[in-house]
Amino acid sequence: MNATDPGHLPMILDELLPSVRAPARYLGAETNARRKPWDGARCRWALVFPDLYEIGMSHLGLHVLYHVLNDQPDLLADRAYCPDLDMERLCRERGVPLWALESRRPLAEFDVVAVTLPYELCYANILTVLDLAGIPLRAADRGPGDPLVLGGGSGAANPEPVAPFFDAVLFGDGEEAVVEIARAVADWKAAGGRDRRRLLEALAGVAGLYVPAFHPVRSDPEGRFLVPVGPPEGPAGVPRRVAADLDAFPPPAAPLVPLVRIVHDRLGLEVARGCTRGCRFCQAGVIYRPVRERDPALLLDRAAAALAATGWEEVSLLSLSTGDYSCLEPLLAALMRRLGPRRVGVSLPSLRVGTLTPAVMEEIRRVRKTGFTLAPEAGSERLRRVINKGITEADLLDTAARVWEMGWPAVKLYFMIGLPTETREDVLAIADLARRVRDAGGAGRRGRQVTVSVGTFVPKPHTPFQWEAQVGEAVSRERIEELRAALRGRGLRLKWHDPRQSFLEGVFSRGDRRLADLVERAWRLGARLDAWSDHLRPDLYRRAAADLGIDLEAYLGPRALHGPLPWDHLLSGVSREYLHRERDRAFRLEPTPDCRRGGCTKCGVCDFRRVRPVVRPGAPDLPQEPAPASPPPAGIALRLRWEKRGGARFLGHLDAARAFHRAARRAALPVRYSEGFHPMPRLSFGPPVPLGTESQAEWAVLVLERPVPPGEVAERLNAHLPEGLRVVSAEPAGADRSVAPPAEVTYRLDLPRPVPDLAERIEAFREAAAWPVTRRRGDRERSVDARPLVAALEPWPGAGGEGTALRLVLRSVSGASLKPAEVAASVLGLDAAVLAGVRVLKVGA
Repeated sequence: MNATDPGHLPMILDELLPSVRAPARYLGAETNARRKPWDGARCRWALVFPDLYEIGMSHLGLHVLYHVLNDQPDLLADRAYCPDLDMERLCRERGVPLWALESRRPLAEFDVVAVTLPYELCYANILTVLDLAGIPLRAADRGPGDPLVLGGGSGAANPEPVAPFFDAVLFGDGEEAVVEIARAVADWKAAGGRDRRRLLEALAGVAGLYVPAFHPVRSDPEGRFLVPVGPPEGPAGVPRRVAADLDAFPPPAAPLVPLVRIVHDRLGLEVARGCTRGCRFCQAGVIYRPVRERDPALLLDRAAAALAATGWEEVSLLSLSTGDYSCLEPLLAALMRRLGPRRVGVSLPSLRVGTLTPAVMEEIRRVRKTGFTLAPEAGSERLRRVINKGITEADLLDTAARVWEMGWPAVKLYFMIGLPTETREDVLAIADLARRVRDAGGAGRRGRQVTVSVGTFVPKPHTPFQWEAQVGEAVSRERIEELRAALRGRGLRLKWHDPRQSFLEGVFSRGDRRLADLVERAWRLGARLDAWSDHLRPDLYRRAAADLGIDLEAYLGPRALHGPLPWDHLLSGVSREYLHRERDRAFRLEPTPDCRRGGCTKCGVCDFRRVRPVVRPGAPDLPQEPAPASPPPAGIALRLRWEKRGGARFLGHLDAARAFHRAARRAALPVRYSEGFHPMPRLSFGPPVPLGTESQAEWAVLVLERPVPPGEVAERLNAHLPEGLRVVSAEPAGADRSVAPPAEVTYRLDLPRPVPDLAERIEAFREAAAWPVTRRRGDRERSVDARPLVAALEPWPGAGGEGTALRLVLRSVSGASLKPAEVAASVLGLDAAVLAGVRVLKVGA
């Protein structure tokens, strides 16, 4: 079998998926996936997020570019994510190249492999993706037949530590640029596609695109870092790409809907890009300037369309500072009028104190209380002036009092430790402020929960603090321990970002091109998935640094104020003079006003012709929705029989239930909801089948607010359910709305090969007084007697191929359970390799 043949990949995956954790990550059967003809595309893109599916599917930027490219009739975009360790191992053992989800094509067959750079701790994963795809790791080693490897995202603000792995890196907004890049690649292909340098020269002319090969490096005057220089025949720097009109690229009307629960499992709606607050620690506040707000009427329409196409239960209004969106209150009110009757909640990301008005809070709590996260960043007034946070303790306590008064039980507070000029008193002020937030508003303290989340400050490129030192790992731990000791008491909880991860983030965020050797060396030693604390191996990076003679701590030290920096060739638009001025103001505790309220601060970004702030009028004329009719007092219950076949067998029970919930929303069925702060659809399911088991006999009870013919309910659900899930029948449930576990369940087990002594093994099992089976669930093992659980075990009547199909009937016994495959493995003596090939079908209950 040729593993690189896309026609064989589904067969190979069918063999691999039973042996990995969370196999549904790799199915590629999401709702609203775009499956375009391979041969009809002039340029084919694989959009790669270099982390696990659950993180990558939560990333809004990848969704946006996926739809921007696929909206072009002659372009194709597919997706891939970094596999988990178990899938990586199996792919290497079987020689299976990393594939894209929709087309099932190996990544090496695409014209462009575009890798998001979301954060520094994904760097090793980039090499995993390239290596599994069979693409040379270094751009210098690629030939005409290899894909163009493109980078982009917030990590492009300083891509030097991974620059040798990329042919080009996009600095700035991607909506317009990716189409220009695709056209350049398509033209190069049409001209023969052999001279790769010719392609890079064409791409260097795309605004915002940085080609590392055209920017050699040299040492800075002190010999500490490698600094890129511009090509002799071209400009010295690469200006950041800015999409001036966001309304020209509205949010996707039909976003991808994951099959498994992801980190941000909701509709993300970007209301604005950029921020005018000027927090001096914030890189995003610089590299996404100027502020550009979207038309609220467009947002309202897109939210309604996207929810109808996805079935999500929540909308999150996204921006660097959502509370500053000029039309937030009227947009929230209009959204809730339209979405509230459908039990759709609206959440806001981390909010700036002072923007959380009573009107905003009232709108959010109309459907469900989604919680509040506030970001004071620093515990003391003095340190907040250093970072130009622009809020006072009184502001924070007033906001907290309103939160408690309106019934929210919990608040999360974000802080940083290690900010410039921080003292021990500033650290302890975090604990004191958290207690004041808990106690704000006086009476009714019991039950309140304040979670304090702290991370180590990392001086990021392109910010006024880019020249400052970062505190080391030991200092971070010391300050966290001080906070742990100080944050004791009812309703107070401390969470912290791993200082080991902050250390590596600090090294890479301000690193130079020498670190590419470090990344590759640590990856070859086994570094994987560093953003996950249970996988992080800092010792591998220290070992690699020792092998290469690299001093990691040197990267955390201060930088010369007027010396060259590894990212100077990337022009954010904010001038160095402005950053110097802001740094000076920080140490003088002087505020810098918000430019939308206090006038232009002369940062240098805007030319006031094409690039300028876009701020919407604060009182837009949005459509009014009529008040919804009250639902009838009693619901109409239907009993559904449904099946789970093919790839859907790899959906867990909760994932399958969620798919039904969202299908019912997309089908616009009048589902009844529970009462309370977190209303849930009245759709209940029977006991779960084991992951990987197919079933043609599953049951559920669906309660509707008004009558719909049962046959129509089944038809409408089937039109929106993912592939492999199907309602077989629907009928009135009557008074009994329970889905009780059946007394017995019948399974058919198809074995990959005959068992020579099958009859003898079955007979030995029948005659045994007890048959202990070791049951494994995660890290736990337990011995279970299979004998009372098995009502029948015999060859499947009439099955062809003697000894390859079994009939197994399992009883429901309180306090004991086994999976069908566990019984088969024990009775028939199947090893793990054979067991992975057993197909199990639940045929009756």
